[in-house]
Amino acid sequence: MIRRSPVLLAMREAVSMGLGAIRAYKLRAGLTILGVVMGIMTVIGMSSVVAGLNATMAKQIEGLGASVVFVRPHNPGENLPDEERRKRKGITEREVKAVVERCTACLAISPMELLFGNTIKYGNETIRDAQMFGTSEAYAVVHDIYMAKGRFFSDVDVSRGARVVVVGADVADTLFPYIDPLDKEVQIDGRRFTVVGVMEKKGKFLWMNRDNFIAVPKGSVQRKDERFNFIVADVKPLSPAHIELAVEQVREIMRRERKLRFWQGDNFGVFTQDTLTNLYRSITGGIYMVMIAISSIGLVVGGVGVMNIMLVTVTERTREIGVRKALGAKRRDIRWQFLTEAMTLTGVGGLLGIAAGGAIAWIVNAFSPFPAVLQPFWVIVGFSTAVAVGLVFGMWPALKASRLDPIEALRYE
Repeated sequence: MIRRSPVLLAMREAVSMGLGAIRAYKLRAGLTILGVVMGIMTVIGMSSVVAGLNATMAKQIEGLGASVVFVRPHNPGENLPDEERRKRKGITEREVKAVVERCTACLAISPMELLFGNTIKYGNETIRDAQMFGTSEAYAVVHDIYMAKGRFFSDVDVSRGARVVVVGADVADTLFPYIDPLDKEVQIDGRRFTVVGVMEKKGKFLWMNRDNFIAVPKGSVQRKDERFNFIVADVKPLSPAHIELAVEQVREIMRRERKLRFWQGDNFGVFTQDTLTNLYRSITGGIYMVMIAISSIGLVVGGVGVMNIMLVTVTERTREIGVRKALGAKRRDIRWQFLTEAMTLTGVGGLLGIAAGGAIAWIVNAFSPFPAVLQPFWVIVGFSTAVAVGLVFGMWPALKASRLDPIEALRYE
């Protein structure tokens, strides 16, 4: 015959008494643990949404191309004065050529000439909000481009400034909803370009639709005003192992080309996908801090409610405590009995909060554009925190119960 531990039996009895109190006083127990439920629901719901956004963002950043080095006027998240930000210039042709010639860790560099205010037309269809840029044949190599139809333009197209165009999936669907777009002539600001390719669907990156764009050979669309020919560049290292060396070499080349002294800071930005990932994680880290602050308020309110109800319970069961002590129960037995009941109460609140948070995550994932992924880590943290609230706020009532004089307790009416 298996002999059960007295401690486990006492805990089982205390848990049963706690659950019995919840069943007997449903409204009182519900109001008591409401703060705990709200706090844990906030943790589970918000952590699920943030985890889903993190996974989506990581996938979108990977979609920019494997191990890409970005050369821009400034780094993402860089806090610059307005005057300094206005002074930052785009990358010049001379700087791009210098990187191509002297960066030994670079496989390819793709300059991108950002073109604004263009309209593209085919028949009765017109698109005015598509992002348009001129680039080289290296763009397909740098960004691991795959074509849904046709081809990307070649080095011959770029050297000749040929009037050919590669369009994104959304542009193709809008201009050519029922026909094959290849070899069709479109008008860009009144000039005719031939569609030679359609890129595979890429999806969105933050607020930017990467399927709503038009790519032309760099130099095929020129503007007299240089402000409309703003150039940035993306660089492909020889391999992922060369990415740090590529960043160092590109940065050194840019500093030499811009004749910066050793004491002068960079007036450009060279960064990688990890920079974008870390910036996004710092933002979501702030969201986590807000989540913890909000949930802490609910947990403190719930903990105070638990302490209050347990003090009432001690008063209601004073005679019972006296009987238990008269029969040989020690102070620690009484203390653990009430602590276990308090932890049972908040533990139930934690389970309800987890269920409510999981329901919110499912609703957000199913009926909104934001993804949500339930995290087992936060489920464990949520339940453990709820139980810990019962332990902390149940301590004073438990101590008060354990210190009752058995004779006075037996006389209590």
